[in-house]
Amino acid sequence: MGKSLREKAIMAMLGVIVLYAIAVGIWFFSAESAWKKAAKNYAKAKDTYAKEVKLIGEKRKWADAYEAEKAVMPTFELGKATDTTWRRKLDEIAERNRVVISSAQTGKEVEAGDVLELPIEVKSWEGCLESLVRMMHELENTNDGMFDITQINFKPSSKKGYLRGSFTLNCAYMREK
Repeated sequence: MGKSLREKAIMAMLGVIVLYAIAVGIWFFSAESAWKKAAKNYAKAKDTYAKEVKLIGEKRKWADAYEAEKAVMPTFELGKATDTTWRRKLDEIAERNRVVISSAQTGKEVEAGDVLELPIEVKSWEGCLESLVRMMHELENTNDGMFDITQINFKPSSKKGYLRGSFTLNCAYMREK
C-alpha cells in the first residue's frame, strides 16, 4: 500500500536532515585539514619573520664585516690583467704543497657586485689527499688573495696513494676607480 502524504513529508525531512548532516561532516573534516595547513603556514611565516627581524637587527654587524673583508681584498689598476698574478700564486701554493698542476685555463673576469672574480679551471692536477687538503687550506687562509674552490672532482691516480682530477678556483679582487 502507498504511504500517506504525511509519511512522505517526514521521510523527505529526514532525508534533507541526513544530507545536511553529511554536508556539515564533509565541511568540518575538510575545514580541519585547511586549518592545520593554515596553522603550519602561519608558523613558517612567523619563523621567517623572526629570522628576518634578527638579520635586520644585525645589519650593522654584517656591513662592518663586509667593509673589513673589502679592506683586505687585493686591488688592481683599472684595465690591468690579473690572470698571471693569480696563476703564479696558485702555482706557488700548489708547488709548496706538492700538488702538480699540469693543465689550467683562466676564464673571463666576472663582476659580482663591488667584487670581481676570475675563475681558473684546473683541468688536471695530481697529488696525495693530504697535499690536496693542505693546498686547499692554504688557499683559504692566505693573505696573498681571496680564493674559493667552487668545484672539485678527483679519482685515484695510476700512482699508488695519489689522486688526480680537476677543480675550479675563483680569485676575488677589486679594481681601483
